[in-house]
Amino acid sequence: QQNGKIPNRDSGIDSPSCATEGEAFPNEDAIDEEDHYDSVTETESVSCCVTLDNKRDSTQDEDSDLDEGSSEHTQTSHNCHMKASACCSEAQKLLNIAKELLHTEEAYVKRLNLLDQQVFCTKLTEASIPQDVITGIFSNISSIYLFHDQFLLPELKTRITGEWESNPRIGDILQKLAPFMKMYGEYVKNFDRSMDLVNTWTQRSSQFKSVVQNIQKQEVCGNLTLQHHMLEPVQRIPRYELLLKDYLKKLPDDALDRKDAEKALELISTAANHSNAAIRKMEKMNKLLEVYERLGGEEDIVNPANELIKEGHIKKMSAKNGTAQDRYLYLFNNMVLYCVPKLRLMGQKFSVRERIDIAGMEVQENVKQNVPHTFVIIGKQRSLELQARTAEEKEDWIQVIKATIERHKQNSETFNKAFSSSFSREDDHVPESPVSVDGPNSFMDSDGLHERKSSKKKEKEKQTCRGCHESFNFTKRKHHCKSCGVPICAKCSKTLDNKTSRVCPECFEA
Repeated sequence: QQNGKIPNRDSGIDSPSCATEGEAFPNEDAIDEEDHYDSVTETESVSCCVTLDNKRDSTQDEDSDLDEGSSEHTQTSHNCHMKASACCSEAQKLLNIAKELLHTEEAYVKRLNLLDQQVFCTKLTEASIPQDVITGIFSNISSIYLFHDQFLLPELKTRITGEWESNPRIGDILQKLAPFMKMYGEYVKNFDRSMDLVNTWTQRSSQFKSVVQNIQKQEVCGNLTLQHHMLEPVQRIPRYELLLKDYLKKLPDDALDRKDAEKALELISTAANHSNAAIRKMEKMNKLLEVYERLGGEEDIVNPANELIKEGHIKKMSAKNGTAQDRYLYLFNNMVLYCVPKLRLMGQKFSVRERIDIAGMEVQENVKQNVPHTFVIIGKQRSLELQARTAEEKEDWIQVIKATIERHKQNSETFNKAFSSSFSREDDHVPESPVSVDGPNSFMDSDGLHERKSSKKKEKEKQTCRGCHESFNFTKRKHHCKSCGVPICAKCSKTLDNKTSRVCPECFEA
């Protein structure tokens, strides 16, 4: 547990399960799962002990002349029964986990059906939304639905409800069907594109937006968004992983099902790693969507590259009269949105007054005797004198903004180094060596002899084109003459015999 919340088995995060009405889910109450299992079996153990004690008392009533060994016999019987009770407890815990797997699988299949057959996919098709858009959004959800509806769910149901007494195991089923879960890889890989398509079409197509909103209002959807339902398959794999880990903890080392359960966990854990990464991206995207709505849909911030770091109310000190005005800040990894609160009956809304880039930004502490807790943000677009409510809040803003600026600098430097290395690798490319005939400074090319120029060139000459003398940059790429090795741009280079090998104008003439 973290922060007093119960982890959601679907995702490993503190978010509610998207249950449709009428579905009952295990562990919905705010109790720890381990305590839940233990409380069930503990009650059974107590009842067994009470039965044993009653039986022993009745025996003593019938025969009060107990011999000296009777106490040892009673203690031995009690110990044996406690062992049997412990075994009963572990068996009950395993059954509880199996039942939870079955109940959540039944609910999951119903929600897959919403995406695939009954609601979203069908309604969007009827609304004449392009088929390639629908395919891009829902990916291979049909294959995933068929796998769970036709194979995994029926086998689990048969085993847990009909065969458990004679064959109490689930590892063999999951181990057999786990390889088919590789199909989730395609869905998770396409998940970012699916979210982008939903967001794009919601903003640009009123028909698409209307259809989706009408579906989400239906009782069968539980008032949950399309994006929330689309997250269900991504969350499902981590849930199998958690259930199997619990199952293996309760499973005896010499159990018949252990080998299959361990193999199933190994296969499912690989898929769960990819799903967890997608879940984190989805959480970030949902937060960006919330901010997007609070800003009235005016700012283009719903982008996987954007990360919301901190937000909160702040006071802005007026440069004219020194009065404090209510403002709101959104700090992202690449910018600060300086906002003005807007009065609304439903929810707090903001209007963006200024968008300030993190690149080139500075933050400084501002000490004033009459106005406490102030600091200054100096940016390319604008500088702001701000006031926090407390000294701790001021220090937190300053530290977080400084850390964001530093991280942005490091990321920019890393990008520039990687970008420069692509040029340096090309600069270090050794020209194709023609055949030497008259010593180290003379070379034979396809048209005759050409005197090799000195290899010790000035650094400045290396950074400019030998033909036009302009500096190389992102659009003006550097090449080397295949004959003499001097740096030239594509515009100034020549090709021999219609080949891609470039030579300088001098070598071409020679």
